[in-house]
Amino acid sequence: VSQSRYEKELIDFKNKLLKNKPSKYNILYNNRNIRRKMTSDIVLGFKLFLDKLKESEGINLIMHTQPVDENGTDLLAVINAICPEYKDNIIFTNTKFDARGMNLLYNSCDTVINVASNEGWGLSSTEALMTGTTIINNVTGGLQDQLRFEDENGNWIEFNDKFASNH
Repeated sequence: VSQSRYEKELIDFKNKLLKNKPSKYNILYNNRNIRRKMTSDIVLGFKLFLDKLKESEGINLIMHTQPVDENGTDLLAVINAICPEYKDNIIFTNTKFDARGMNLLYNSCDTVINVASNEGWGLSSTEALMTGTTIINNVTGGLQDQLRFEDENGNWIEFNDKFASNH
């Protein structure tokens, strides 16, 4: 079976993004490195995830953000303090991608994570859903509207003027 031009472009993009490292599972964080985005918590969660797996090769956290931001934290220092053994599994990119590049970025990943403590909507989660990429969201603000919630019978919860939110 021959590959389409897009499939070849995606493979090339992913290899460049990961610097030709193994790729079994990729988690994308695509937000600013600011306090309310809980970026350090994502690094800690990634460490705990890899600790439980006991096999880290090819499991990557791709952080599409600034490694250091005066409104956030020094993520390089966080990584060195809490998970230096996984520093090669955390890849930073702050390239300004056009729409096609963003599509390639999302399609290079298996999951997109957004655990902000306060979020009006969550653009990265919306973009992930548009590319068919699964999301991990915090149940807060607008993020919860992108998640599926079911009642005790397995039916989607229908919101109304008496029950307008999961929050």
